Amino acid sequence: MRAAGPCAVIFSLVACSTSSDAPAPVVVDPPVRPTRPAMQSTSVVREPPPQPTASELVAEGQHWRLTTPRGPVHVWIPKGYRARGAETIVYVHGFYVNVDQAWENYHLPRQFAAATINAAFIACEAPSGPAQAVSWTKLGPLLDAVEEGIAQKLPRRRIVTVGHSGAYRTLLGWLDEPLLDTVVLFDAAYGDIEKYRTWVNGGPKRRLIDVGDDTRAWTDELHRRLPESVILDGFPSVDEGIPPAAAKAKVLYIKSTLGHFPLVTGGIALPMILQTLRARKLLDIPLANLVGE
Repeated sequence: MRAAGPCAVIFSLVACSTSSDAPAPVVVDPPVRPTRPAMQSTSVVREPPPQPTASELVAEGQHWRLTTPRGPVHVWIPKGYRARGAETIVYVHGFYVNVDQAWENYHLPRQFAAATINAAFIACEAPSGPAQAVSWTKLGPLLDAVEEGIAQKLPRRRIVTVGHSGAYRTLLGWLDEPLLDTVVLFDAAYGDIEKYRTWVNGGPKRRLIDVGDDTRAWTDELHRRLPESVILDGFPSVDEGIPPAAAKAKVLYIKSTLGHFPLVTGGIALPMILQTLRARKLLDIPLANLVGE
């Protein structure tokens, strides 16, 4: 047998390397990114929370009934109240009721709450008839007593007094208070009406809001002496509210036909007037939604 030559050996090796016994080449597939499922919209249309009622606003606020040597004093402040920039509003009742009766029977806290303004509300004792003495002859001592009773300072940047009917006996004595900003009269323009004209003309920022009903003889005369008065023949509807120009007037005169007591018991006139004050609104709720309970 002839020995295999070098070429034969080479061919033999090549043949071996290509035989079926050789390991198959490793094939690596390209990476496959996992398919993410299509995102489904999870957005849900959420209904706005229901607006609170006037009763709920009253319950959310803070109330104090203070006992003082000059009679009870009620204080109410709304939820969200901030003393910085707030107003202090003092309500004085008229004849035939005391302050506790007015607070409950006139639903004063509900009317204060319906105004939705940033203010501290005070209701003090006053004469229930012409023979009784004025309980608080000066405004300053009343504010001092309230601050002591509730253990916090009242905003005294702007003081507003609101009086009904026989409250004129108290309000006339408060006109010399330097911080008095606004006087609101609900059929309370009895007595020396000239003092109101003198007071409102005594400072550029002072405001007089006068509502005449049974007192029309006095209120008509007063506003004849105040020719700058903006005059409304009756209260606008609760949906319309007081027109902006009238709400900002230095002297506003409303010729009411609601009736002497409904002005402060009806639940509409008082909060509507309170919304004309310079106080910041705490809630954007239409008055009509709060006075219909």
